[in-house]
Amino acid sequence: MFISPQRYRRIVTASYAVEKEKRQTCAIARVRSAQHRTLLVPSSYCRRPLPLRLVLLALLGLYATYALIHPSSHLAPTESTQPNDGVISRRVQVFFTTPTLHYPDAPNRRVTPPMLRELINDVSRARTSVDVAAFDLDLPQLVDALIAARRRGVQVRVVIDSENLTDPAVAMLTGRMQDRRIPVVFDRRAPFMHNKFVVIDRAIVWTGSWNLTENCTFRNNNNAIRIESRRIAASYHDEFEQMHMGRFGGAKHSDSERLATQTADDRISIYFSPQDKALPIVLDHIEHARSTIVFMAFSLTSAPITDALINAVERRVRVSGVVERRNARGTGSVFAQLSEHGVDILEDGNCYNMHHKVMVIDDEIVITGSYNFTDNAENTNDENLVIIHDATIARFFLSEYERIRQQAIKPVRCN
Repeated sequence: MFISPQRYRRIVTASYAVEKEKRQTCAIARVRSAQHRTLLVPSSYCRRPLPLRLVLLALLGLYATYALIHPSSHLAPTESTQPNDGVISRRVQVFFTTPTLHYPDAPNRRVTPPMLRELINDVSRARTSVDVAAFDLDLPQLVDALIAARRRGVQVRVVIDSENLTDPAVAMLTGRMQDRRIPVVFDRRAPFMHNKFVVIDRAIVWTGSWNLTENCTFRNNNNAIRIESRRIAASYHDEFEQMHMGRFGGAKHSDSERLATQTADDRISIYFSPQDKALPIVLDHIEHARSTIVFMAFSLTSAPITDALINAVERRVRVSGVVERRNARGTGSVFAQLSEHGVDILEDGNCYNMHHKVMVIDDEIVITGSYNFTDNAENTNDENLVIIHDATIARFFLSEYERIRQQAIKPVRCN
């Protein structure tokens, strides 16, 4: 219902043009009617209408009345807005790679997914800071955007895991960033710095399962969520600061104030591993499930999570999921155990990797992030886990689950 000044001017201009053409038509018709003694246009068409200015003023008055009655109809939500599904849905955007994947992958067939395009746009619009915590990073176009931001005077910093420096593409792009004086800190421990998050201007956070790599962008099933919230960005900024100072794993401290203010009723809550101990939170959500649990798991080896899912089945909760095929058959896999106890579980059908780490509970609660459902994610790796209470966001993830499930039923081939 909101009419911008530009649109209003266009309406006025178009209305005047229509009225002018009408007057010209009627003038010509009157002359020709007199000559031919016949009515060339209906007399009602040429009746003098209400002055156009009065009509436009009336419309403007109606709009002003509507704006007074609905003052927030065109305003963006803020942190102080009372939470509801619409507000959360506007603050959180959800992206998936699945709709743009092609099998087999080939560079000349690739379609840039919206998540990559929008992340680069955010980096390109950054005014003060961009902090990147990435397990793996080999996207040239993203590195170009980071270097361009650095040239504009934006503070750009990167933390990555050293595990992937043996990859020539990762090593080359990391070197490019260092050559442009972007500080890069490496986690050289055996456990992983497994995060995949970006904080922009301390106002926007990108996170999810999406490694910033060509494989995760153009081959693997992934999700990314974009959150506009200074409160949440502050939490990720504080986590990044610790890692940028060289503190990883057990050397990091937990933000007791953030954890104390987060409750089970929060619409968005954040947990960092290993210091925040996210596992009890995940178990609590599973144990309170009333009707459904669906999951997409790159890796699922956690005994407590397995037991909680089996207990949910015994409570008559419908539990179903898809697990990455290679890990479903790997060491420590609980795939067979879950299947034997009534979980409707399938191996994925992507010929590359199904890389999600997601649960959706009761069609309303979404658990996602970099956190695999494993002991390492809970106890040794650096991870982040996001819990969102919102039915609209849940529907997006449930739609992705249906795509993944159909792919599991009809696997794709890459040769």
